[in-house]
Amino acid sequence: MEFRGTGGESTMSILQRTLRTFVITAAAMAGQLGYADSGYHPFSEPVDFDPDWQLFAPMQLQDVEDLSPRQRAPHGLYLTYDRVYTGVTRPEVNGATYLMDSTWGNRWDFGWMNRRESGWAFSYQVVTGPNVYHGYEQLRLNGFTDSVVEDDADVPFFRPTVFDNDPYTLERTYDVVQSINVANYSSFEANKTWRMEPYRYGGMLEPLIGLRYVKFLDTARSDDYLTDLVVDPFDPTQDFAGEVYTNDIVQTRNDMVLGQLGFRYFRKIRRWTLSNEFKVFAGHTFQSQETTRYVTTTTYPVDVAIGDEPLFDGNHVGTSYFSRRNNETPVGFDLRAEGAFSATKHLDLRVGFQMIYFGQGIWRGAALGQGNNHETNQQVVMPGLTFGFAINR
Repeated sequence: MEFRGTGGESTMSILQRTLRTFVITAAAMAGQLGYADSGYHPFSEPVDFDPDWQLFAPMQLQDVEDLSPRQRAPHGLYLTYDRVYTGVTRPEVNGATYLMDSTWGNRWDFGWMNRRESGWAFSYQVVTGPNVYHGYEQLRLNGFTDSVVEDDADVPFFRPTVFDNDPYTLERTYDVVQSINVANYSSFEANKTWRMEPYRYGGMLEPLIGLRYVKFLDTARSDDYLTDLVVDPFDPTQDFAGEVYTNDIVQTRNDMVLGQLGFRYFRKIRRWTLSNEFKVFAGHTFQSQETTRYVTTTTYPVDVAIGDEPLFDGNHVGTSYFSRRNNETPVGFDLRAEGAFSATKHLDLRVGFQMIYFGQGIWRGAALGQGNNHETNQQVVMPGLTFGFAINR
């Protein structure tokens, strides 16, 4: 049997591989330097915004008045935030769609535009509300239950009054409410955008096309409170005083996947940036609805008085649950008009108007006794005001 040494060959193989790796890396770096010398560096985009840590440097009009619209148009990363005060139309089931209820929300826009006048634009918006109910606080049969403080000599300041038992209302009550307009809106969109050549008076158009996801939640609630005599199931000759608190809750969810196209038009005039944005969208809605009834029964002695302990509290016999699904085709648009003032070299303060419109494809429910619960193709209108700031926009 013959053995041959292979140590030298292995060493040469390792050296050759190391040399090849070094040559390839050097060539790649040289290529990037060559791109940089020619004015293009692929890794510099989209991070093409370099404020030199001077976001709050004062703006000098003489530095921008002699620039062309193309030169003044921003490039690189941008970020905006707006506080939104908007109205939301009421559901069609109550016959008052011409009425609106106001609420607050937030909106973030971010993205970039490269030197070849193309980029990406993203937007996220959430509106928490409205939450409008009609209702009242119903005092329960026993009013107040006190099993701790029994000495009348205790200091009154540290002892609850005759009804101080609920930590929120300071009374032993039920909230009996009817929903009027309860909703929640959120959306996220991603758009590919381009910047066209300036118009005669300096305005610039940015067409866009993209996708949008929207979630619209609707809640309908109807409560009822009744008192009556309850027969003891084990002794039919024995009666109890009973109260029945019923909650009918209908929660409807619309998950929309939409395609959209539109444009943004803006013009810079001295320290001001005036802009309009319009997007039209259509797509598919995945709808689901959950209907739940909670029935809470409490029994007391027939001659119940304030301070009496209930015989039984929290019987949920009668509680039920039901769900169903549907599909619709929503169509609508998103319109914005804004004016931004250049407070510093890179920071703008802005105000504007926004209107979100869904012409169809929204399901908003109704509890029992509130209206038709099968209106799956309703419209929603959300006009409002915005105010916030923008960086490099």
